[in-house]
Amino acid sequence: MDLKEKVLEYKEEVVKEIQNAIRVKSVKEAPLPGMPFGEGPAKALDHFMDLAKKLGFKAEKFDNYAMHIDMGEGEETLGILAHVDVVPEGDNWVHPPYGGVIEDGKIFGRGTLDDKGPAIISLYAMKAIADAGIKLNKKVRMILGADEESGSACLKYYFGELKMPYPDLAFTPDSSFPVTYAEKGSVRVKIKKQFTSLNEVKLNGGNAFNSVPNEAIAEIPVSMLDNVRNINKVEFSKEGDVYKVTSAGIPAHGAKPHLGYNAVSALFEVLKELDVKNEELKVIVNFYDKYVKMETDGNSFGVKCDDGETGALTLNLGKMTLENNQMEIWIDMRVPVKIKNEDIISKIKERAEAYGYEFVLHSNTQPLYVDRESFLVSTLMNIYQEITGDIQSKPKAIGGGTYAKYAKNAVAFGALLPSQEDRMHQRDEYLEISKIDTLLKIYVEAIYRLAK
Repeated sequence: MDLKEKVLEYKEEVVKEIQNAIRVKSVKEAPLPGMPFGEGPAKALDHFMDLAKKLGFKAEKFDNYAMHIDMGEGEETLGILAHVDVVPEGDNWVHPPYGGVIEDGKIFGRGTLDDKGPAIISLYAMKAIADAGIKLNKKVRMILGADEESGSACLKYYFGELKMPYPDLAFTPDSSFPVTYAEKGSVRVKIKKQFTSLNEVKLNGGNAFNSVPNEAIAEIPVSMLDNVRNINKVEFSKEGDVYKVTSAGIPAHGAKPHLGYNAVSALFEVLKELDVKNEELKVIVNFYDKYVKMETDGNSFGVKCDDGETGALTLNLGKMTLENNQMEIWIDMRVPVKIKNEDIISKIKERAEAYGYEFVLHSNTQPLYVDRESFLVSTLMNIYQEITGDIQSKPKAIGGGTYAKYAKNAVAFGALLPSQEDRMHQRDEYLEISKIDTLLKIYVEAIYRLAK
């Protein structure tokens, strides 16, 4: 039996189930009783539980942090790590972000690529093997978490608190092909300050650490600004005694901030050109101008670096708020594998505190590195090359962070093909239906070869 042909029989079901999964809005919210990440992620876990049981698999959920779906038996386990939560949708979608609409041969919606679509494709690859009656030597366990986009507290709970066994080898379909053998370290910090004279000032831009803000809006009393004028992508409007300042950006994944245009930074690029009358507001503007600017490499913060193999550090200012005299800035950095996260943390902390700001370390995730010649990487690489015919691509290092960092002997493997546009964390995220054939073949072969 040719598994790669059999798995294509499930394509129509796969498309429908991706649409169904997209319709469950699973953005992290405030915790509720029994729902550590809010109602949406919990509902998404329930949705996958129902799907797993419908397909005939054993499935178990763990306190709405995570769940797993098992196939077969064996002393060793192949893990497939995926997540059901999504980043906030942002604005200006052409298609409804939670509609699962199909148009021009594409399924649109938040999570089609990151990561509900790939999770469902992988689950149906498991289904094809089970239905074919093929006995594997390893158990196959799909582990689905509900907090990947906000720090992976789900897998920390699953592997840490619950002491669930680590798979012996694993992949996560939550990046891009061919194979990701290294992932930069990840550092997320919050910089805070309580002011006394900015009660009438409001600022809000961005919505997550790992997305480039595509809009920023500030409300500033007229008395605090002189020499006001519209510049670049910033517009001023006067409403009574208040200027409303609106800045437009271009969203992008926080691991690739250079591909976007940061609306918060753009706003401050204009404010620094104006005559700011309020001293505390002037301090914020000066801090921005000294350390942040429009940079994405951390140069002015003093953390610019490159290890020569996994690339340069990236810095993304993902969110900034100022309301009721309280300011908060969220910064996400991806640190080259051979550079110590702790060195970067100490430099940012030093500069923030020099301005009298409170420094809060939100998360410190160490890098991932798996030998390019290992069985796991070489097998996945061979599968990708055989099915796609792409023999030019090489295993790569990325700035993005995946669940592979929270397991052992794990790497990211797809699901973004080189021929599809990367819309992850951006408006109108989509998955091309024609690509599902290739993805089903790749994942069914990966499961078979790694677990046979």
